[in-house]
Amino acid sequence: MTNRERILACFSHKQPDRVPVSIGTTMVDSMTCHALNNYEAFCGREVTTPEVTNRFMRTAALPEWIWEKIGMEFRPVRHAASLAADTVYHEDGSFTDNFGIYWKKSGAYFDPVKGPWESESITAEQVRDYQWPDPHNYNSDFYATSGIREECIRLREAGYVVVADLVAYGTFEQACWMRGFSNLLADFYEDEKLIEAIFEKTTQTAMDQFDCQLSVIGDVIDVVCHGDDLGMQDRSFFSPALYHKFIKKHHKRVIDFVKSKTKAKVFLHTCGSVYELIPGLIEAGVDILNPVQPKAWNMQMEKLKKEFGKDMIFWGGIDTQDMLQNGTAAQIRDEVKKLADNFGRDGGFVLAPSHNIQSSVDPAKIEAMLCALGECR
Repeated sequence: MTNRERILACFSHKQPDRVPVSIGTTMVDSMTCHALNNYEAFCGREVTTPEVTNRFMRTAALPEWIWEKIGMEFRPVRHAASLAADTVYHEDGSFTDNFGIYWKKSGAYFDPVKGPWESESITAEQVRDYQWPDPHNYNSDFYATSGIREECIRLREAGYVVVADLVAYGTFEQACWMRGFSNLLADFYEDEKLIEAIFEKTTQTAMDQFDCQLSVIGDVIDVVCHGDDLGMQDRSFFSPALYHKFIKKHHKRVIDFVKSKTKAKVFLHTCGSVYELIPGLIEAGVDILNPVQPKAWNMQMEKLKKEFGKDMIFWGGIDTQDMLQNGTAAQIRDEVKKLADNFGRDGGFVLAPSHNIQSSVDPAKIEAMLCALGECR
């Protein structure tokens, strides 16, 4: 099979000749810049200054030689610069983004410290009137003039499956950053008008962002990425009932809009345990679920493939929380092979890290994982 034939079979839940593989196709199955530099040094290669694909997580755009090493079928196109539009940087390295959210470094990541709607006295009317960045103002010209469409066409003609690893904030996650997690979760019960106004605003922003992007490249991509973190390690942030009442309609609205602009599959990244929400995500139109973190509650591939494998494509599965950190190289190779053998059957599975590889991972273990991925060819 060619790359494109293999992915078409996989996405159609048919048996491919081998399991598709990914690392660094997206900003959520890659390596941090430091982890990449460690691995480059381990391999005796020049230590580079990679493009940062996500400034909050400090993830790296991986070099072509890594993708060739594993025989990866996918190639990404992205626009990381849109994240930095109208950012105000502070002397201590923190920054305030164009939504008015204050971010500060905590360990390896930047975390949202304070959002503009955290006041207890904020009202639905104030949310609706809040001065909100319009993605059309800082993205439309870029997509029309950057050559990104030509890059998509070039990659397709080279036989790759094109993944639009784009920036569009999620309905719930963006709301948490703006309102504060505790406040927003209390709003589910205390102020339905406020939470509806917030979700309307965050949803429209995602749609505007996708409009800028997909109006230019929608017909020349195969997968379009979206993200909305809904899970913790041992449960989702809210019950399935609250998801169905408040959020599913907004997810469906975004996904319906995306599918009106492209025939590409919709990839949703949502960390943690979202097992109880998967039926609702399927109803909302999600095609691909990422990252499948096997250490999170009920997110083991055996269970997910059995219960939802006919209706959902899963992307991830390689444990970055424990196995890559604490396992031996031999255990990592065995785990990758087991995942490929057991869940590559009948399609519907892309084998990839279950999130970004951190700088604390021994580069010898990264090498073991990549060699095992390459052996899936």
